Amino acid sequence: MTDIAVIGPGAIGCAFAAAAAQAGHDVSIASRTPFAMLDVTYPGGRVQGAVRVLSLAEARPFPVVMLATKAHQTADAAPWLKALCGQGTVLAVLQNGVEHVARVQPLVPRGVEIVPAMVACPSDRTAPGVAHVTGPARLDIPQGAASVRFRGVFEGSFAEVRIVEDWLTSAWGKLVLNAVGGGIGVLTRKGNEVLQDEGIARLYRALAAEVVAVARAEGAKLPEDIGERLYAMISRGPHLHTPSIVVDRLNGQPTEWVARNEVVLRLAAKHGIAVPLNEVVCTLIRAGEPG
Repeated sequence: MTDIAVIGPGAIGCAFAAAAAQAGHDVSIASRTPFAMLDVTYPGGRVQGAVRVLSLAEARPFPVVMLATKAHQTADAAPWLKALCGQGTVLAVLQNGVEHVARVQPLVPRGVEIVPAMVACPSDRTAPGVAHVTGPARLDIPQGAASVRFRGVFEGSFAEVRIVEDWLTSAWGKLVLNAVGGGIGVLTRKGNEVLQDEGIARLYRALAAEVVAVARAEGAKLPEDIGERLYAMISRGPHLHTPSIVVDRLNGQPTEWVARNEVVLRLAAKHGIAVPLNEVVCTLIRAGEPG
């Protein structure tokens, strides 16, 4: 049994907190909104149980910490990262984007072992501590001793944690999905059902081709037809999804557009790659941000 701390009990944080609890570990939550119970459903089951909600005043280093805030909320989590991470802590970063380590490393003490995670887990939070996982809950993490320790946390749970040889390709595959589908969703203010429009379908494929070019320049081994594959996967039912960035925009909240869209422009510029369609999408998303 291992003591686990979770920073950011949103949909993803609750899902993997529940999986760790199901595997028999003690789970503590760092949250601005206290709650006493965790209640998470997943295909084929449910996890319910009491959790300990931490305060900064009583926080201390944990063996394993999961950072599950959205990418743009990372700086706000800095006090928690400093308090909960110490020498030898395995810090798993369950966020979108491809720059997990660079984003978090300046905020943690030396000796913390950072494990970036590509998250594939359709989940919705309906109340503090309450979430519904609607599909497979999976994390892809890179090779290494810290990853082996982290994967062991979920043995016997509903979550699958895979140690992959090429984490960069896995992360960029998810970023194509996020940058393109999420970008279109924010600008149309609709979920993935909008992709059934023929004009939007053509735009999706063209945007994806630009992102794939940048991914390959960064070293990711994405197939030529990944845009078509992703489009086929997310444009059909039976349960069409509304990306979290779209939900945040509809609710008038800041979004993680920097980690999902701006990163494509910045890395494209580094390699001298033209991405005009993604530049238009990113500019419009940025212009619509609250504040």
